[in-house]
Amino acid sequence: MNCYVTYGTYDYLSKIKEEHDEDGVMVFTNSDGAALYHETNSNTFFKHAKKYEVMDKKGDLSDPGYVVLNHIPVEESERAVFEERFKNRAGKVENEPGCEGIRILRPVSNDPYIVATFWDSEKSFKNWQTSEAYDAAHKNRHTSKGLPKTIFSGKPYLKTYQVEKSSSV
Repeated sequence: MNCYVTYGTYDYLSKIKEEHDEDGVMVFTNSDGAALYHETNSNTFFKHAKKYEVMDKKGDLSDPGYVVLNHIPVEESERAVFEERFKNRAGKVENEPGCEGIRILRPVSNDPYIVATFWDSEKSFKNWQTSEAYDAAHKNRHTSKGLPKTIFSGKPYLKTYQVEKSSSV
């Protein structure tokens, strides 16, 4: 499965979504703008988008209200190390109350990987961040058992968004 993400203004991306209101298409918004997200087994209708392969997928994403995109820049030569670690991840987040799904997205070009988590609300995400499960999932961070800093080509960063509710709901 592939995932495509493009960024722009809310008005512009909403019009594109209306023209292509298919399964797997969502509009995300925050104070900085908007993103259009499309999961598909075929090609996308986007003219310009960042393309990702879905490495891992849990949840159906029927109607999330909040999404967190964790962008992780990885050195090209270290992608195998990074991917191996994520294949063996703890898998704690998808069992948390309010978590509707997770996607581990491998960039096709030299963009950052994205770990996308989908939530029913921002409150559920915040609860996850203060949970014992979060601590367990991240227990090796900044230790010798964690990913070495040398695999990163830049500093990881989060983008959070509200998810536009589907008009059919």
